[in-house]
Amino acid sequence: MKKITRISTQKRAGRYNIELDGHFAFGLSEAVLAKFGLMKGRTLDEALIAQIKEADQVDQALKIALNYLSPALRTVAQVRQKLSQKEVSAAIADQVVDYLQKQQLLDDASYAQHYVATKKRIQPKGPRVIAQDLHQAGVAEATIESALLSYSAEEQLAVAVKLAEKAARSHRRDAALVRRQKVTQALVQKGFSFEIAEEALTAVTVEADANEEAENALRQAEKMAHRQRRLSPKARYYQVKQKLYAKGFRGTALEQALDQIDWEATD
Repeated sequence: MKKITRISTQKRAGRYNIELDGHFAFGLSEAVLAKFGLMKGRTLDEALIAQIKEADQVDQALKIALNYLSPALRTVAQVRQKLSQKEVSAAIADQVVDYLQKQQLLDDASYAQHYVATKKRIQPKGPRVIAQDLHQAGVAEATIESALLSYSAEEQLAVAVKLAEKAARSHRRDAALVRRQKVTQALVQKGFSFEIAEEALTAVTVEADANEEAENALRQAEKMAHRQRRLSPKARYYQVKQKLYAKGFRGTALEQALDQIDWEATD
């Protein structure tokens, strides 16, 4: 048995030093001090000392976890990773996670549902990318599938249409054929199925009218002709024609653009 001979405050707020039989033994938090009712003159056996030390480790780990949880929802895996980074043992982390789950401060199902709801409105994503994000956050497959049930096909299409409109504007100077490909690619990369991407394409104005297509082709042709100005007129013509075709321009728009270029010019 050992006797508490002194309890003194540390420089860190809410922390105390415990001296046993005149020698420093360990530090602990105010919460643990109160939990065990420690005071000067009390005797402690080795088993109780071990209990107190473990309780303080749990208390410190809990503070780390709560600070980590304060700005945003987290998954169990993310909290465990954070505790591991702070060199908290797995056994202590188990106790912290168990406490947080019982207090409903840590719930992967709630995290997944909130994440899905957020991705419908902020930084929109499709279900495939959302599932990948949740998987990386350590959420179980069954929990992910359950959360994605709240993301209906109608909602996916509405989000995809908005993204398609934005992508179409970004590529408005491309050929209509290429514009469609890029919009589709953008939607698929965001996690939408090809079926949803195709439906979204039919709901937005992706195709350029004849005048716009001709203007885009001419703009591209002029840039290409300038870059190829050191070639002979004939070689220059075929180089530009080939590049325009590769960029998706076809038919009248391509031919009109080629007809308007002065192939003899070198400036």
